[in-house]
Amino acid sequence: MADTFSKKIKYWFGDLFGNLLLTFAVLTFRVLPPRALVFIARILGTTAFYLIKKYRDRVLSNLSLVFRGEKDPKEMTKLAKEIFFNFTLTPLETLYAYFHPFEKFLLKIEIQGKEYLESALAQKNGVIALGAHLGPFTLVGARLALEGYPFNLIINEGRNFPKLWKRLGDYQRRLGQKLFPPKPATASVKKSLNCLHRNEILYLIADEQQIRGGLPVSFFGQTAYTPPGPAIFSLKTGAPILLMFIVREKGSPKTLFIRGPIETERTSDEKKDIELLTAKFTKAIEDIIRQYPSQWPWLNRRWKLPYQKGPLDMGNREV
Repeated sequence: MADTFSKKIKYWFGDLFGNLLLTFAVLTFRVLPPRALVFIARILGTTAFYLIKKYRDRVLSNLSLVFRGEKDPKEMTKLAKEIFFNFTLTPLETLYAYFHPFEKFLLKIEIQGKEYLESALAQKNGVIALGAHLGPFTLVGARLALEGYPFNLIINEGRNFPKLWKRLGDYQRRLGQKLFPPKPATASVKKSLNCLHRNEILYLIADEQQIRGGLPVSFFGQTAYTPPGPAIFSLKTGAPILLMFIVREKGSPKTLFIRGPIETERTSDEKKDIELLTAKFTKAIEDIIRQYPSQWPWLNRRWKLPYQKGPLDMGNREV
């Protein structure tokens, strides 16, 4: 009873503090130039790299797993610092976009590959925008919404800070994005299918570890349990999967890339089709991360395997 009351007080203060911090950001970001975000993120990212040992070690461990033999420890440490910088910069850019005229920030992001999107929408089955936590991924929907494309985003709003999440959700809707939660799952699936049937864009991020319901596919040469949602929706509706991501240049959002459809030849075995398409879009995400490694966070336990108790119970391998 006491613990429950203590948690309620803790979350209430957290919600209050978060709203106060957001209000301060509103007042501050309205007068800051975009380059100031880079300066702030550089300071915060460097501080976090040196002070938060748990995440520093996890990033370095993941980099070592993937780039062992390609990069020496010094190179990986330098890369890790850039990763912390980019990771810190993403929420700052998101807030900045909320409080500034579109032409001063979002419209400066160029779009390459719009012809793939137009061609996909011409099929009238909707489009699955395949996303990853790379670069300013939170701005993909806002930028496309400015071009007039209906953009739907599944977002897991925290229950513990309702006022803060509601406020952040309102800002995202103001930028033209339609939001709905992943739970209850039945309602989320129904809304996802409906937006595809309306020939709209459904944004699905599929680069995080998902043991429950995830499929074991290769990711940087290691087994990674991957959400198959994009493959399932695509095969069910005929909606093309287009990889979409924004990359930074010199610390600023520069280009929104839209790549051609990720496809696989269908067979009579639906399960196999889902597995093959999931493996294929995971490889597409891997290729982009290899091209821009400092702009992917490397914080997720992406290669964590399910716990399987055996005769010699060694537990679960974690990275």
